[in-house]
Amino acid sequence: MRVETKKEVLESEWRYLTQWKERVFPEEGRGKEWTPVSWHSIAYSEANDPIGHIGFDSFEVLVDDVPRLVVGIGGVVVRPEYQGKGIPALLFNEAHAQAIKNLGIGVFTLFCPSRLVAYYEKQGYQRYRGAVYFLQQSERVLSTFEFMHYGDLATDGEVLLKSEPW
Repeated sequence: MRVETKKEVLESEWRYLTQWKERVFPEEGRGKEWTPVSWHSIAYSEANDPIGHIGFDSFEVLVDDVPRLVVGIGGVVVRPEYQGKGIPALLFNEAHAQAIKNLGIGVFTLFCPSRLVAYYEKQGYQRYRGAVYFLQQSERVLSTFEFMHYGDLATDGEVLLKSEPW
C-alpha cells in the first residue's frame, strides 16, 4: 500500500472510492453547500486501486474576530473492505505532514455529525466548544455539525468561516 498527496483526483478514482454506497458521506450533509478542496491524500492498494481519501486546503476563519489560517479537512472516505485496517491514521498523518510542508499551517479543522466525534477523536481531533458559523447561499448560518480541531486553536469563542464548510 502507498499513500500520496496530489492536487487532483481523477474522476475514475473518485468513482471507485465512492461507488460502494449510494451516499458515502453522512446524510446530515445532504442539501448543504460545501467548499471544494485543492489537495488530496490518497491511499492505494497493492493493485493500485484508490482505497482511501482525505481532501484538504487552507482557509481563513475568524476566531472572535481575529483572522486565523487553518487547514480544512473534508472528503474522508475509506472503502469498506479496507475499514478497520488503520487507513485513516495513515491518511491523516500524510495530510497533516503535507499541509504543514505545502501550506505552512499546523492547525487542522473539520466538520462532522456528532455521531462521528469519537471516530475523529481517535485521530487526535477535539471538539470545538464555541459557536461556529459558515455560509450557505451567501447567508451566515449556525453550524449544526461538530467543528473539530487538531492543533493550537482556542477551545471556545465564536468561529466564522468566510465560506461554506469543507
